[in-house]
Amino acid sequence: MFLSSLDNVVIAVFLLFIVFVGYHFSKAVKDMESFYLGNRNLPWSLIVGALVATWYGGVGTVGTVEYAALYGLSVWLIWCVTAHAGRIPLALWVGPKIHVRTDITVPDLLESVYGKGVAILGAILMLVYCTQVGNVTAMGFIGKAAWGIDNVISGVTCVGVVIVLTVLGGLMGVAVTDMVLFWCMCFGLTMVLPGQWADIGGWAGLQQALAGTPEMLDPIGGFTPMKALMLIVLSFGVYADPTFYQRFSAANSPKVGRRALLSCFTIWVCFDIVLTLTGLIVKAKYPEMAPGEGYIKVVLESLPEGVRALFIIGLLGGTISALDGYYLSGGATLANDIYARVKGNLTQKQLVTATRIGIIIVAVMASLAAFQFTTAQDAFIFISSLWMAAGFVPIVGALIWSGKKTVLGGYMGLLAGIIVFSYFKVFPLEAFEMEPLVAALPVSLIAWLIGNKFGKTVATKEAV
Repeated sequence: MFLSSLDNVVIAVFLLFIVFVGYHFSKAVKDMESFYLGNRNLPWSLIVGALVATWYGGVGTVGTVEYAALYGLSVWLIWCVTAHAGRIPLALWVGPKIHVRTDITVPDLLESVYGKGVAILGAILMLVYCTQVGNVTAMGFIGKAAWGIDNVISGVTCVGVVIVLTVLGGLMGVAVTDMVLFWCMCFGLTMVLPGQWADIGGWAGLQQALAGTPEMLDPIGGFTPMKALMLIVLSFGVYADPTFYQRFSAANSPKVGRRALLSCFTIWVCFDIVLTLTGLIVKAKYPEMAPGEGYIKVVLESLPEGVRALFIIGLLGGTISALDGYYLSGGATLANDIYARVKGNLTQKQLVTATRIGIIIVAVMASLAAFQFTTAQDAFIFISSLWMAAGFVPIVGALIWSGKKTVLGGYMGLLAGIIVFSYFKVFPLEAFEMEPLVAALPVSLIAWLIGNKFGKTVATKEAV
């Protein structure tokens, strides 16, 4: 069962709306402040919509359903709860500092603390993270199940829409569409569960359907201990996420950014409950089908024409919202944090143009890598772990560590993390099921602390 003509008409109108929003806000772009940060004037409502839509995206929706169908109820307790609890310090103390202490991007923070070379190295690694290949992978599953088209064609088409929106409108275009898509996500994600829950027979029916795999309903039994530890550690990767800091910097005050992130917690927890239960239903009804495709199949069987389109818009919207935010950060990273630092003396107009070109480059990189993964969540975890292994310690240390911070410390923290992660990814310790991120973070921290003891501070270096 695929989408009907009516469903496709509704979706086509929505896509035209996105292009119109991007074109409308393109006329207000004058410099990097207006293009990348919306003149630092986003209100609470737009920050909330942007944070929810960007965080969930295709990975947060399809990916959570996939993992719930594969690992069961433990996804909610081990992955979702820890991820949200870990963001509370980000909202209260860490995030607001970025509003005061950085100019445009996270690498600006790295340069102010560790110097230009560390900023460029960090920007290169962050650029890879901003490809967000998991969301493109998710779009491939959505297209295959909803229209019966090849997943690569579906993913590339979605990326094309993201490029148009982001290149034209910058952050304001992204934020306004994110708010609209946020409501589509709320509607779409919650419409499916009630009917399916009744159809499966509630909790008793779910227990009966999954009787052969009791670990699926065990709150802590679905993951191996090492996998669970890796996910708990990864849940703190948001502290190195450029789009979250971008939202704080774009808010019209640090207080607004803090309130917006705190406001998101209730929405996120509810979303996770709905998605986890939906994943269990997908496992019970279509145990042999790829979970992402099974999710779309459940939806198309549950909802009437027209309403199905709104659900797909919610999924598409979540994917587009996540990608446009990350591609905007990736484009700015390439332009402002790599190209401008190497070339120097670029005008604001040149920076905006370079950022738009950077957005396209990031999008192409994502399209080339996205379909090397079997699930959207696996793609997300790989790319997030890679960046967190390198960037987490230097970034968080720059924001909250009151002791000495040096150029050498910045280099050693970044390089030690990425080297150890890469080594264990290529040569895994299968006997211990060692997750590369779990090994890389402690080594990165130790290397960063040692470097800070023996290196020179940026201020001392500049004075010389």
